[in-house]
Amino acid sequence: MKVIEYNRCGGPEVLECATRPDPECGAGEVLIAVEATSVNPVDAKIRSGGFPGLPCSFPAGTGRDGAGVVQEVGEGVDPGLVGQLVCYLAQRGVATWSTMLVLPADQVEPVPDGLGPVEAASLPLAGVSAWAGLVEAGALGPGESVLVHAAAGGVGSLAVQIARARGATVWASCSSGNADYVAGLGADHVIRRDTLAFDEAGKTFDLVFDLIGGKIRERSRNVVRPGGRLVGLNALPFTNANYRDDIRECMAEVQPGTGALRALLDLVASGDVAAQVSQVLPFSDFVTAHSLIETGRTRGKIVLDLRG
Repeated sequence: MKVIEYNRCGGPEVLECATRPDPECGAGEVLIAVEATSVNPVDAKIRSGGFPGLPCSFPAGTGRDGAGVVQEVGEGVDPGLVGQLVCYLAQRGVATWSTMLVLPADQVEPVPDGLGPVEAASLPLAGVSAWAGLVEAGALGPGESVLVHAAAGGVGSLAVQIARARGATVWASCSSGNADYVAGLGADHVIRRDTLAFDEAGKTFDLVFDLIGGKIRERSRNVVRPGGRLVGLNALPFTNANYRDDIRECMAEVQPGTGALRALLDLVASGDVAAQVSQVLPFSDFVTAHSLIETGRTRGKIVLDLRG
Protein backbone atom coordinates (compact mmCIF):
# COMPACT_ATOMS: atom_id res chain seq x y z
CA MET A 1 0.00 0.00 0.00
CA LYS A 2 0.96 3.66 -0.36
CA VAL A 3 1.16 5.80 2.77
CA ILE A 4 2.04 9.45 3.37
CA GLU A 5 4.58 9.90 6.17
CA TYR A 6 7.45 12.05 7.37
CA ASN A 7 10.72 11.45 9.22
CA ARG A 8 11.15 14.87 10.84
CA CYS A 9 8.99 17.83 11.74
CA GLY A 10 8.97 20.78 9.39
CA GLY A 11 7.08 22.30 6.50
CA PRO A 12 4.82 20.42 4.09
CA GLU A 13 7.88 19.44 2.05
CA VAL A 14 8.88 16.85 4.68
CA LEU A 15 5.93 14.68 3.61
CA GLU A 16 6.78 11.65 1.47
CA CYS A 17 4.86 8.86 -0.21
CA ALA A 18 6.18 5.47 0.96
CA THR A 19 5.32 1.87 0.13
CA ARG A 20 4.46 -0.39 3.03
CA PRO A 21 3.10 -3.96 3.36
CA ASP A 22 -0.68 -4.19 3.22
CA PRO A 23 -2.23 -4.40 6.70
CA GLU A 24 -3.92 -7.58 7.92
CA CYS A 25 -7.43 -7.68 9.34
CA GLY A 26 -7.79 -9.14 12.83
CA ALA A 27 -10.71 -9.99 15.09
CA GLY A 28 -13.11 -7.10 15.56
CA GLU A 29 -11.54 -5.17 12.68
CA VAL A 30 -12.31 -4.19 9.10
CA LEU A 31 -9.98 -3.82 6.12
CA ILE A 32 -10.80 -0.76 4.01
CA ALA A 33 -9.70 0.23 0.51
CA VAL A 34 -9.49 3.99 1.00
CA GLU A 35 -11.20 6.13 -1.66
CA ALA A 36 -10.91 9.59 -0.11
CA THR A 37 -9.22 11.13 2.90
CA SER A 38 -9.78 14.37 4.73
CA VAL A 39 -7.34 17.24 5.30
CA ASN A 40 -7.42 18.71 8.82
CA PRO A 41 -5.63 21.72 10.35
CA VAL A 42 -4.40 19.57 13.26
CA ASP A 43 -2.54 17.37 10.75
CA ALA A 44 -0.37 20.33 9.75
CA LYS A 45 0.13 21.47 13.36
CA ILE A 46 1.44 18.05 14.37
CA ARG A 47 3.66 17.74 11.28
CA SER A 48 5.20 21.16 11.93
CA GLY A 49 6.07 20.27 15.53
CA GLY A 50 3.55 22.74 16.92
CA PHE A 51 1.58 20.26 18.99
CA PRO A 52 3.35 19.30 22.26
CA GLY A 53 4.29 15.63 22.50
CA LEU A 54 3.32 14.75 18.94
CA PRO A 55 4.30 12.94 16.86
CA CYS A 56 5.41 10.27 19.30
CA SER A 57 7.92 8.66 16.92
CA PHE A 58 9.18 8.62 13.34
CA PRO A 59 8.30 7.81 10.66
CA ALA A 60 5.00 9.46 11.47
CA GLY A 61 1.84 9.39 9.41
CA THR A 62 -0.87 11.99 9.01
CA GLY A 63 -4.68 12.15 8.92
CA ARG A 64 -7.46 10.79 11.12
CA ASP A 65 -10.50 10.31 8.90
CA GLY A 66 -11.73 9.37 5.46
CA ALA A 67 -13.96 7.01 3.51
CA GLY A 68 -13.56 3.76 1.61
CA VAL A 69 -15.01 0.37 0.77
CA VAL A 70 -14.77 -2.54 3.21
CA GLN A 71 -12.77 -5.41 1.68
CA GLU A 72 -12.66 -7.85 4.57
CA VAL A 73 -13.95 -8.20 8.12
CA GLY A 74 -12.42 -10.02 11.07
CA GLU A 75 -13.99 -12.44 13.48
CA GLY A 76 -16.99 -11.01 15.29
CA VAL A 77 -17.76 -8.35 12.68
CA ASP A 78 -20.92 -8.32 10.57
CA PRO A 79 -19.95 -9.80 7.16
CA GLY A 80 -22.62 -7.62 5.59
CA LEU A 81 -20.16 -4.73 5.82
CA VAL A 82 -18.05 -6.20 3.00
CA GLY A 83 -18.53 -4.10 -0.12
CA GLN A 84 -20.10 -1.19 1.75
CA LEU A 85 -18.87 2.38 1.56
CA VAL A 86 -18.01 3.52 5.07
CA CYS A 87 -16.48 6.58 6.67
CA TYR A 88 -14.39 6.60 9.83
CA LEU A 89 -12.67 8.53 12.57
CA ALA A 90 -9.52 6.81 13.83
CA GLN A 91 -7.71 7.19 17.11
CA ARG A 92 -4.94 9.78 17.12
CA GLY A 93 -1.71 8.19 15.92
CA VAL A 94 -3.40 5.93 13.35
CA ALA A 95 -2.32 7.45 10.02
CA THR A 96 -5.28 7.45 7.63
CA TRP A 97 -3.52 8.91 4.59
CA SER A 98 -2.94 5.49 3.04
CA THR A 99 -4.47 3.41 0.29
CA MET A 100 -5.39 0.54 2.66
CA LEU A 101 -6.43 0.80 6.28
CA VAL A 102 -7.40 -1.53 9.12
CA LEU A 103 -9.61 -0.13 11.88
CA PRO A 104 -11.72 -1.44 14.77
CA ALA A 105 -15.23 -2.02 13.47
CA ASP A 106 -16.73 0.39 16.02
CA GLN A 107 -14.80 3.26 14.42
CA VAL A 108 -16.49 2.96 11.02
CA GLU A 109 -20.04 3.80 9.94
CA PRO A 110 -21.92 2.94 6.72
CA VAL A 111 -22.44 5.99 4.54
CA PRO A 112 -26.04 7.13 3.81
CA ASP A 113 -27.41 6.51 0.32
CA GLY A 114 -26.54 9.26 -2.12
CA LEU A 115 -23.40 10.36 -0.31
CA GLY A 116 -20.18 9.78 -2.25
CA PRO A 117 -16.75 8.99 -0.82
CA VAL A 118 -15.41 12.54 -1.14
CA GLU A 119 -18.32 14.07 0.77
CA ALA A 120 -18.29 11.22 3.30
CA ALA A 121 -14.55 11.65 3.91
CA SER A 122 -15.05 15.31 4.79
CA LEU A 123 -17.39 14.62 7.69
CA PRO A 124 -15.90 12.48 10.49
CA LEU A 125 -13.29 14.56 12.33
CA ALA A 126 -14.86 17.95 11.64
CA GLY A 127 -18.37 16.69 12.31
CA VAL A 128 -17.54 14.75 15.47
CA SER A 129 -15.61 17.80 16.73
CA ALA A 130 -18.65 20.00 16.14
CA TRP A 131 -20.98 17.45 17.76
CA ALA A 132 -18.67 16.99 20.76
CA GLY A 133 -18.50 20.74 21.32
CA LEU A 134 -22.14 21.64 20.83
CA VAL A 135 -23.98 18.54 22.03
CA GLU A 136 -21.78 16.47 24.33
CA ALA A 137 -19.87 19.26 26.10
CA GLY A 138 -22.15 22.21 25.35
CA ALA A 139 -25.54 20.53 25.87
CA LEU A 140 -27.05 22.95 23.35
CA GLY A 141 -30.85 22.87 23.42
CA PRO A 142 -33.78 24.36 21.49
CA GLY A 143 -34.30 28.07 21.97
CA GLU A 144 -30.78 28.72 23.24
CA SER A 145 -28.36 31.11 21.58
CA VAL A 146 -24.92 30.02 20.41
CA LEU A 147 -21.95 31.85 18.94
CA VAL A 148 -19.73 29.78 16.63
CA HIS A 149 -16.27 31.18 15.96
CA ALA A 150 -14.46 30.43 12.66
CA ALA A 151 -17.83 29.48 11.23
CA ALA A 152 -16.66 29.09 7.62
CA GLY A 153 -14.04 26.45 8.39
CA GLY A 154 -14.32 22.68 8.42
CA VAL A 155 -15.64 22.35 11.98
CA GLY A 156 -17.48 25.67 12.02
CA SER A 157 -19.44 25.04 8.82
CA LEU A 158 -20.84 21.82 10.30
CA ALA A 159 -21.34 23.36 13.75
CA VAL A 160 -23.61 26.04 12.30
CA GLN A 161 -25.78 23.38 10.68
CA ILE A 162 -25.89 21.13 13.76
CA ALA A 163 -26.83 24.07 15.98
CA ARG A 164 -29.59 25.06 13.58
CA ALA A 165 -30.87 21.47 13.50
CA ARG A 166 -31.06 21.50 17.32
CA GLY A 167 -33.33 24.54 17.28
CA ALA A 168 -30.80 27.09 18.54
CA THR A 169 -30.49 30.72 17.47
CA VAL A 170 -27.17 30.68 15.66
CA TRP A 171 -24.72 33.56 15.63
CA ALA A 172 -21.60 33.00 13.54
CA SER A 173 -18.30 34.88 13.37
CA CYS A 174 -16.34 34.91 10.10
CA SER A 175 -14.70 37.24 7.60
CA SER A 176 -16.82 39.47 5.36
CA GLY A 177 -15.82 37.35 2.39
CA ASN A 178 -17.47 34.32 3.98
CA ALA A 179 -20.55 36.06 5.39
CA ASP A 180 -22.95 35.03 2.61
CA TYR A 181 -21.62 31.48 2.70
CA VAL A 182 -22.15 31.17 6.46
CA ALA A 183 -25.62 32.69 6.24
CA GLY A 184 -26.41 30.08 3.61
CA LEU A 185 -25.47 27.36 6.08
CA GLY A 186 -28.30 28.50 8.33
CA ALA A 187 -26.76 31.11 10.64
CA ASP A 188 -29.43 33.50 11.90
CA HIS A 189 -26.92 36.28 12.46
CA VAL A 190 -23.41 36.75 11.03
CA ILE A 191 -20.75 38.87 12.73
CA ARG A 192 -18.19 40.03 10.15
CA ARG A 193 -15.07 39.93 12.26
CA ASP A 194 -13.15 42.35 10.02
CA THR A 195 -15.75 45.09 10.52
CA LEU A 196 -17.14 44.40 14.02
CA ALA A 197 -15.54 42.59 16.94
CA PHE A 198 -17.80 39.86 18.32
CA ASP A 199 -17.46 41.24 21.85
CA GLU A 200 -18.53 44.70 20.69
CA ALA A 201 -21.80 43.52 19.16
CA GLY A 202 -23.74 43.99 22.40
CA LYS A 203 -24.83 40.34 22.60
CA THR A 204 -24.39 37.59 25.13
CA PHE A 205 -24.92 33.87 24.54
CA ASP A 206 -25.92 30.68 26.31
CA LEU A 207 -23.03 28.89 24.59
CA VAL A 208 -19.88 30.04 22.82
CA PHE A 209 -18.07 27.45 20.72
CA ASP A 210 -14.45 28.59 20.33
CA LEU A 211 -12.43 27.03 17.52
CA ILE A 212 -9.53 29.50 17.69
CA GLY A 213 -8.17 29.77 21.23
CA GLY A 214 -5.71 32.32 22.63
CA LYS A 215 -7.05 35.87 22.88
CA ILE A 216 -10.36 34.78 21.32
CA ARG A 217 -10.84 32.37 24.24
CA GLU A 218 -10.16 35.16 26.74
CA ARG A 219 -12.52 37.60 25.04
CA SER A 220 -15.21 34.96 24.59
CA ARG A 221 -15.64 34.73 28.36
CA ASN A 222 -17.05 38.26 28.28
CA VAL A 223 -19.98 37.32 26.04
CA VAL A 224 -21.20 34.20 27.88
CA ARG A 225 -24.32 34.76 29.96
CA PRO A 226 -24.11 33.92 33.68
CA GLY A 227 -24.71 30.20 33.94
CA GLY A 228 -23.73 29.71 30.31
CA ARG A 229 -21.01 27.61 28.73
CA LEU A 230 -17.76 28.27 26.88
CA VAL A 231 -16.56 25.20 24.99
CA GLY A 232 -13.31 24.96 23.07
CA LEU A 233 -11.34 22.48 21.04
CA ASN A 234 -7.61 21.86 21.40
CA ALA A 235 -6.70 25.27 20.02
CA LEU A 236 -3.39 26.53 21.36
CA PRO A 237 -2.38 28.48 23.36
CA PHE A 238 -4.50 27.86 26.45
CA THR A 239 -4.91 30.59 29.03
CA ASN A 240 -6.80 31.25 32.24
CA ALA A 241 -6.77 35.03 31.86
CA ASN A 242 -10.12 36.71 32.53
CA TYR A 243 -11.46 33.55 34.18
CA ARG A 244 -15.10 33.64 35.35
CA ASP A 245 -16.58 31.44 38.05
CA ASP A 246 -20.21 32.06 36.99
CA ILE A 247 -19.89 30.14 33.70
CA ARG A 248 -18.91 26.58 32.84
CA GLU A 249 -15.80 26.30 30.70
CA CYS A 250 -14.55 23.03 29.23
CA MET A 251 -12.79 21.37 26.33
CA ALA A 252 -14.64 19.08 23.95
CA GLU A 253 -13.42 15.48 23.96
CA VAL A 254 -13.16 14.27 20.36
CA GLN A 255 -13.05 10.48 20.35
CA PRO A 256 -14.08 7.76 17.87
CA GLY A 257 -16.67 5.16 18.68
CA THR A 258 -18.90 7.41 20.83
CA GLY A 259 -21.96 7.40 18.55
CA ALA A 260 -21.35 11.00 17.47
CA LEU A 261 -20.43 10.03 13.91
CA ARG A 262 -23.61 7.97 13.53
CA ALA A 263 -25.69 10.86 14.88
CA LEU A 264 -24.05 13.22 12.40
CA LEU A 265 -24.64 10.87 9.46
CA ASP A 266 -28.30 10.59 10.48
CA LEU A 267 -28.56 14.39 10.19
CA VAL A 268 -26.94 14.17 6.76
CA ALA A 269 -29.40 11.48 5.70
CA SER A 270 -32.32 13.62 6.85
CA GLY A 271 -31.06 16.65 4.94
CA ASP A 272 -30.42 18.75 8.04
CA VAL A 273 -26.65 18.78 7.51
CA ALA A 274 -24.72 18.84 4.23
CA ALA A 275 -21.03 18.09 3.68
CA GLN A 276 -18.99 21.19 2.88
CA VAL A 277 -16.19 20.33 0.44
CA SER A 278 -14.40 23.35 -0.99
CA GLN A 279 -11.60 21.63 -2.89
CA VAL A 280 -10.75 18.11 -4.09
CA LEU A 281 -7.15 17.20 -4.89
CA PRO A 282 -5.60 13.98 -6.17
CA PHE A 283 -3.73 11.89 -3.62
CA SER A 284 -0.45 12.85 -5.30
CA ASP A 285 -1.00 16.48 -4.21
CA PHE A 286 -0.53 15.68 -0.51
CA VAL A 287 2.11 18.42 -0.06
CA THR A 288 -0.20 21.02 -1.58
CA ALA A 289 -3.01 19.85 0.69
CA HIS A 290 -0.96 20.52 3.82
CA SER A 291 0.20 23.87 2.44
CA LEU A 292 -3.39 24.96 1.87
CA ILE A 293 -4.77 23.82 5.21
CA GLU A 294 -2.14 25.58 7.28
CA THR A 295 -3.06 28.98 5.79
CA GLY A 296 -6.12 28.94 8.06
CA ARG A 297 -8.21 30.47 5.27
CA THR A 298 -9.93 27.48 3.76
CA ARG A 299 -13.71 27.32 3.51
CA GLY A 300 -15.25 24.02 4.51
CA LYS A 301 -13.08 20.99 3.83
CA ILE A 302 -10.26 19.95 1.49
CA VAL A 303 -10.36 16.29 0.51
CA LEU A 304 -7.84 14.04 -1.26
CA ASP A 305 -9.38 11.68 -3.83
CA LEU A 306 -7.55 8.34 -4.08
CA ARG A 307 -9.61 6.96 -6.97
CA GLY A 308 -8.04 6.80 -10.39
